[in-house]
Amino acid sequence: MSRIANTEVITPKSLSAEARSQLIDALYAVHCQIFDGVERESFARYVVESKAEHTWIQLHKSVAGELVGYFALHIFERQLSGVPTAVFRAEAGTLREYRGGNVNARFGLALAVRYLLKNPGRRAYYLGSLVHPSSYTQFAKYCGEVWPRQDARTPPELQTFMEELAAEFGLEQVDVTRPLVRKVGWKTRETEAEREYWQHCDKPAARFFIEANPGYVEGSGLVTVVPVTAATLLSMLRTLAERKLRAPVDAALSLARRLPLSSRLSRAELVRQLKAAALFSSFDEATLRAVAARAQIVQLPAGRCIFRQGDASNELYLLAQGAAYVMEGREEQVVNELGSGAVFGEIAMLAGEPRSATLRTATASTLVRIPREVLLPLIEADTGLRQGVWSTFAERRFESLVRGSERYGKLGRQGRRSWLRQGEHRELAPQQALTVEAGTHLLVLSGTVEFAHPAPQVAAPGALLLEAQHFLRVVALETARIVLLPRGVVPVHEATLAQAA
Repeated sequence: MSRIANTEVITPKSLSAEARSQLIDALYAVHCQIFDGVERESFARYVVESKAEHTWIQLHKSVAGELVGYFALHIFERQLSGVPTAVFRAEAGTLREYRGGNVNARFGLALAVRYLLKNPGRRAYYLGSLVHPSSYTQFAKYCGEVWPRQDARTPPELQTFMEELAAEFGLEQVDVTRPLVRKVGWKTRETEAEREYWQHCDKPAARFFIEANPGYVEGSGLVTVVPVTAATLLSMLRTLAERKLRAPVDAALSLARRLPLSSRLSRAELVRQLKAAALFSSFDEATLRAVAARAQIVQLPAGRCIFRQGDASNELYLLAQGAAYVMEGREEQVVNELGSGAVFGEIAMLAGEPRSATLRTATASTLVRIPREVLLPLIEADTGLRQGVWSTFAERRFESLVRGSERYGKLGRQGRRSWLRQGEHRELAPQQALTVEAGTHLLVLSGTVEFAHPAPQVAAPGALLLEAQHFLRVVALETARIVLLPRGVVPVHEATLAQAA
């Protein structure tokens, strides 16, 4: 399991020039795996060689002792409008598989409390120029007062103060119509799937951030201020404590749900979770209770592996709350990010194949695990459920086939998804024949089919995408599930043009 095994706190000013240079190299190597757009010298000025009066850097290390993340906190002491003011600033970066656990929040909170106790009555603010919606959502989650925010207009005097702070720290405006959007240059490295997740995320804080700073993908930052007051620190402490106290309770509940006598306790909660998911929303109460009687709620922290690519399993999962990464290959590249209400594991369940991807929680998550033998009879008996599961199955199969293709990649993830949703799902019985018009794409989801003549195709284990040239006769050698994709969405393949000539 990937986890932060230990942390070390360093004050850069106490290091020799050689030691600081080595520290910069180590931190920058981690930084470059997370961000793009910043040279080493600029990174060093921000993080290690900051002109702040106080700087601490917390180093995160794995079980093997490798550096996997950092959190740098700076305190600048200024006279703003003639008033002694402390301005907190921070930079952080942690490799994806080691995120979660609130290590940075706890460290920052402890330092802030210590500083304010040493300097009672001093005005203090945290100033950030946030470059990703995930950062803003964390501040909105833990701090009682964050500006700007979605539920209130920033008071004019505070807006002016925020702009003065940004100017004081040399943050240049990007757009005069958006005075709080400033040039930063730190571009978060993320896959198309991750970017799409945040672009369509239903979290109010994330939606607000994207609307306020649409250019964040190019490295623009949203000037964000949090008053560092007793109320703010208490709010952070309360949230952290609640999460800490909830962890053993969730673990105990998860264990209790496995006991035979716990079914009555968990059934109502399971029914509620199932009913909230689009896939099961049309089910009547009796059917949902029957599913809940055999299903299991699983509570997992951030960064926990749900299952690995190649694992054998016959269970379907519902992500009731939280988020999860879908990763493929030895390097575990993120190819999708799932949010609350998502269903996954359907490929292994429907096709009887090993897991096609690795799933890892991105945040603390609640999962509902449903055995194959429970769902298959329901799928066969309910047309809506069958269509919903097969549609999800088709989307995952299709994306795995065309993601790396230059031809189909030009459509973009949303374009590919839209094209697939226009497709016609067909189920062919053994020896049933079908004639496909020229230019139509045929996606074979399951079963074996035979073609009258070859055609341009993309294949992967268990799936096939084929472009018909002229009219194409398809014969099912066994029960097969296919999708016919409409013509005209992608340019006609050169082989098709040659046949037509």
